[in-house]
Amino acid sequence: MSNKIDWDDELESDHKKSDNKELLKFISKILNNWFWFLLCGILGIVLSFFYLRYTIPIYNIQGKLLVSDDKKGGLLGESALADLSGIMGTKSSVDNEVEVIKTSDLMREVILEEEEYINYFRIGTIHDVPIIKLPFKIKLLTSPDSIIEHLDLKIDPTFNSKYLISNGDTSFTVSSNDAFSFEGIGNLMIKPDEKFTDHSESFRVKISPVRKSVEQISKVFSAEVTNKNVSTINLSLKHHIPLRGEQLLKSLINKYVELNLNDKNVIVDSTLSFINSRLTDITKELANVEDRISGYKQSSKLTDLSQQSRVLIENSSDFNKNIAELEVKVNSLDGILDYLKDESNIRILPSSIIPNDLTFNTLISRYNELLLQRERLLLGVTENNPLIENINTQIFGLRKDMIDNISNTRNSLIIARNSEMDLSKVITSQIQQVPTIERGYIDLARLQQIKQAQYIFLQEKWEETAIGRTANVSNSKLIDSPKAEEIPISPNKKLIYLLGLILGLSIPLIFLYIQNLLNVRIQEINDIEKYSNLTILGMISHSDDDDQIVVTKSSRTPIAEQFRAMRTNLEFTLAGGNRILFTSSMSGEGKSYVALNLAIALALLDKKVVLMELDLRKPSITSKLGLPAGKGFSHFIVRPEMTVDEILMSSGAHENVDLIQAGAIPPNPAELLVHERTNALMDTLSERYDYIIMDAPPIGMVTDAQLLERYSDVCLYLVRQGFTFKDQLNIPKNLLKHSKFRNLQIVINDIKSKGSYYSNYGYGYGYGYGYGYGYGNYSDIKKSSSNWKFWLRNKS
Repeated sequence: MSNKIDWDDELESDHKKSDNKELLKFISKILNNWFWFLLCGILGIVLSFFYLRYTIPIYNIQGKLLVSDDKKGGLLGESALADLSGIMGTKSSVDNEVEVIKTSDLMREVILEEEEYINYFRIGTIHDVPIIKLPFKIKLLTSPDSIIEHLDLKIDPTFNSKYLISNGDTSFTVSSNDAFSFEGIGNLMIKPDEKFTDHSESFRVKISPVRKSVEQISKVFSAEVTNKNVSTINLSLKHHIPLRGEQLLKSLINKYVELNLNDKNVIVDSTLSFINSRLTDITKELANVEDRISGYKQSSKLTDLSQQSRVLIENSSDFNKNIAELEVKVNSLDGILDYLKDESNIRILPSSIIPNDLTFNTLISRYNELLLQRERLLLGVTENNPLIENINTQIFGLRKDMIDNISNTRNSLIIARNSEMDLSKVITSQIQQVPTIERGYIDLARLQQIKQAQYIFLQEKWEETAIGRTANVSNSKLIDSPKAEEIPISPNKKLIYLLGLILGLSIPLIFLYIQNLLNVRIQEINDIEKYSNLTILGMISHSDDDDQIVVTKSSRTPIAEQFRAMRTNLEFTLAGGNRILFTSSMSGEGKSYVALNLAIALALLDKKVVLMELDLRKPSITSKLGLPAGKGFSHFIVRPEMTVDEILMSSGAHENVDLIQAGAIPPNPAELLVHERTNALMDTLSERYDYIIMDAPPIGMVTDAQLLERYSDVCLYLVRQGFTFKDQLNIPKNLLKHSKFRNLQIVINDIKSKGSYYSNYGYGYGYGYGYGYGYGNYSDIKKSSSNWKFWLRNKS
């Protein structure tokens, strides 16, 4: 037992030295199957080539837009709400413009203008290629909103301006410029392009609902502010056709600029409308005053005024003009004040009401800008959106500030007006001293001056506003026109080739992994270590030679050396004993073959060896040696008169190796093995021979080997690579665990791994040549020589 423990310690020590065995096993698997890795790698690259050859590339189209940002322009900083956006967490106007550019309504305008809901393809052998130039165009005669279904048409141009249209099982011919219709689509018409003369190709036309087209383009479109220090927006669009993608992005930019300019014009138009309404009233009032003056002169026969009256009238006119201007401003502010106090009104305010009040004009500009931003954002979000609520908060604060500003300005204007009115009263008291007729004329003339001053003031404002409208420009500017990149972003050739190579190489790896996962048979030493801690006495390689005897006096083959190595290890294991028992888990693992050659290897040491054929159910050693059947073990047991010499015979394999045949197959082999004559036979043989080798039946099938264990000093348990099941290793493990065997060693047989980790790292039990020598057939089990096949290469 001490020898066994020392042997296990030595084995564990060798295991620890092989820290890189997993790496060596992995490399060994790849080297053994290098052809399949090479083939699958080439196949992966070829498939990648065809994928790239027939995949439609996607190009990235980029453009850059410059937007005037109030935070960077300074207007917000001058208002009373300069810090509001920071407190409320609102985005800058550039970020708001990004949201506007991304709205579906803006994209819808682009889709409608460019008719992107109709796509054209050239029909190919493998796939259809999207195109923009073809000999005809499909014109939708009805509203684009009439498209509620997808439609896929195949169109074959023919001669005489006719076209064959196919849609599934339906096909018909139409002439150019003739209308035809489809349910769920509307009325269509084919408009030919006279520049094209080739009518040999077939085309496919795909018509989609506008909403679906908007969603599809929106998915491949992006607008981002990449640098927070500048107010630029980077626009990007992915498209299969570079020219078409550039056109779509240009159209989107134009639509956005047009929308932005329209927002500015809305403010100016609101101001012009306000001035026009006031001009209409003042014009009527001024005409009425002039009519009164004319009537007064006729009725009073007034032809001239004194010099004093003229001076008074002129002075009164100046005061009245100032009062009129102040009155107009007060009335304008009252109108704005009433509007601002009504929180239910949210609309654009006219600008430049008070030209000299920069603070108030700044507030109005900011107020109108917030309203326009709110309207644009509402195109894509709801009222409950945090951004909308934030803007509402800013609008409320601006209204409050404007109300306070207007109230202060109004009070100042009223004070100024009252001052002018006081001075006007002084002039009026002086006019009252003028004769009655002249005084009446002066009153009318003063009223005329007031209305005329109001009229001139409003007319000047109208002209200024109208001129300003013509000078309106968008707050955004295209600084980098849309351009498509020369190299497509998809598919990435280098990445596809790399993935194809990785995928090709992974196929045999996955196959090997699954094969190893599903493999239930012993393939390597690690399997033995995993399922049991049994000591490995020796390893025997596979051989394609049909000769059952591979050990001779002059043999120097690797397999003969392996038997000699096992013989050496066996001397340490026996520790003075001489009885060796061979068994295994099941039939076909090579017990008789190993026992016969081990017997010859021991005989080469000039030792006398007896080989006992104790597989009484299925003996095979006699047939392997080509000897005739004769009296054997079963005869000796059942015939008390028979002597040992009667059953001993020369094996013919070596002069020092004798054989005891199994004899006649008995009906009760187990009882014969524990017979008292068996014990006597063993004692007699121990005295005559240096080694007794017992070839027993498989212990996994019958109990004969357990019965013979009482006569043995060591039991050699045969494990055959690629044949013995992993779970069967529990048999010898349990035998040792329950002390049914005193000394049990493992012998690995039929190693087929050429140049593998298994053959090269035998822990000193073999020489590791790996040439593949072993034994022939056991019973009727057919030997397979197709180890070149990939599915049989399940070695380590």
